[in-house]
Amino acid sequence: MPKEDIAGLVRHWRYTPDDRYLANPHRGCCTFQRFNGDPLYDGAGWTEAGPVNGALSPAAGATGVPGYFAPAVTPGFLPTTVAYCRWFWEKLEPSEGVYDFSMIDKALDACRQRGQTLALRLMPFGAAYVGQAGLPDWYIKKYPTQKWHATDMLAPVYDAPGYFERFGGLIAEFARRYDAHPLLETVDVAFLGPWGEGDGVCSQARVDQFAELYRRAFQHTPRLALIGGGGGAAGQGDQLRAGIAHGSGWRADCFGDLRQKHNHPAPLHMIWNHMYNLYPKRICEVGAQDAWKTAPVHFEVCEVPMDWYRQEFDIDFIIEQGWKYHTTYFMPKSSPLPEAWMDKLAAFCNKLGYRFVFRQATLSRRTARGGKFVFRAWIENTGAAPLYRRYDFALRLQQGDAQEVIVLEDVNPCQWLPGDIWLDREIDLPRSFQSGYIELSAGLLDRRTHQPGVNFAVRERFADRWMLLGGVEVV
Repeated sequence: MPKEDIAGLVRHWRYTPDDRYLANPHRGCCTFQRFNGDPLYDGAGWTEAGPVNGALSPAAGATGVPGYFAPAVTPGFLPTTVAYCRWFWEKLEPSEGVYDFSMIDKALDACRQRGQTLALRLMPFGAAYVGQAGLPDWYIKKYPTQKWHATDMLAPVYDAPGYFERFGGLIAEFARRYDAHPLLETVDVAFLGPWGEGDGVCSQARVDQFAELYRRAFQHTPRLALIGGGGGAAGQGDQLRAGIAHGSGWRADCFGDLRQKHNHPAPLHMIWNHMYNLYPKRICEVGAQDAWKTAPVHFEVCEVPMDWYRQEFDIDFIIEQGWKYHTTYFMPKSSPLPEAWMDKLAAFCNKLGYRFVFRQATLSRRTARGGKFVFRAWIENTGAAPLYRRYDFALRLQQGDAQEVIVLEDVNPCQWLPGDIWLDREIDLPRSFQSGYIELSAGLLDRRTHQPGVNFAVRERFADRWMLLGGVEVV
C-alpha cells in the first residue's frame, strides 16, 4: 500500500462504467448520402450520387456541436454522429477550372444541425452504363480517355499529364477550402476507377504522386486509402501500399461479403469473397496491420446488411473481423437493418473507435493554499481503436464562483490505444482558491471551443460532458 494511503493523505474515487450508446464524435455507425433524421433507403437500394441540397427532412433541433444533438433514431437504423457522402467530379467542376462546392457547404451545414461530422470522397466518375455520372463532358472533349474494360464507358488515361493536373487540381482546391473545417471528418484517397475504388491501370509513379498530393493537401483531416487496386495486377500501381506509406488509414467497400448459400451454386469453400480472399491478403502484403494506430479504418458494407441476413451470412464472424481490424467507422448505406441482428450490430458499433472508461481517480485529501495536490488516474480504452483527433485532457477546479481549468499539455489522448492509461501528476493549485473544499472534474476539451467534446463512458458525468472527480480540501 502506498505511503500516502497509510497516512490517509489521498482518497480513491471509483466510477460506474456505462455500457449504453454515447453520442461521441469521430466514431461508430455512419449515415450514407443522408443525415440524422433523414428517411432510410427503400429495400436494398441506394444512390451513389451525393446530396446536392443537404438534408432531406427538416431538423428536429440543432446545437452546432457534433454529438450533442441526438435525434430520435430512424426506425430500423442505429444512432450516429458521422455522415458519409461522396460526389462525382462532373458536379464539383461543371466546367474546366470552375468549381461548385455548394453541395459540400450544404452537407456540412446539415451535419452542424444534426450533430454529425462529414466523411467524404471525391469520385472521378461512376458506372455510366447504369445511369451514374461519367467523366465531365469538358474533360472528355479535351483530354485522353480510354474504354473501361469491355464497356462503352470512358475512363481517363491516368498517366496522361492532364488527368493529374485536372483531377489533382480539384483535390487541391477542395483541401484549400475545407481541410481545416471543424466538421470535416475524413477524406478518401480516391482517384482511380469507377467511384475511385481502384479498378484501372495506372503506373506506380502516378499512384505515388496522387498519394503525396493528398498528404500535402490534407494536413488536418485524416486520409483513408482504398483497399482495392494493385495487389499484383499487370501495369497497375498499388494505391493501398502508397496510401499507407504516406500516413493514411484505409477503407474497404465490401465489408461482410461472404457470398454463400443462396447466391452461388458452388460450396462455400470454393467461392471467392472479400472477407476471406481479399482483405487479410491485402492488409498483410502491404504491411498495413498497424496503420490503425495512427489513422482510422472505415468499412462500408457489401450490398446491405439485409442481404447478409437473407443469405444467412455469419454475422458473428463479420463482427469479429470488424473488431480485429480495429475499425472506427461502419457504414451500412442508410438501409434498414435486420431486426433480429439489431442488438448485435448495436454492440458492434458501441465498441468501434474509442471508448474511454474512467476507472479510478486518486486525489490528495487536502493541500495548502498555493500548494500542490496529487492527481492519479486509471483510464481504460475499451474500444477497438484510439481517438484520431487531438483533444486536451483538462481538470476543472470549482469553489463557489471561482473556477480554473488546467490543461495537462503533455497528455495526448490520441496515444490512448485500447487498454490501460495511467496518469500520475502533482498539480499546482492556483492561488485564487481560498481555504475550503474544491470540486474537481475531468474533461476532454475540443481545441476550437475549449469545451468538453467527448463523453467518458461512466455514469458520473454532467450534462456538459465534464466528469466528477471528487474534491480536495484547501487548508
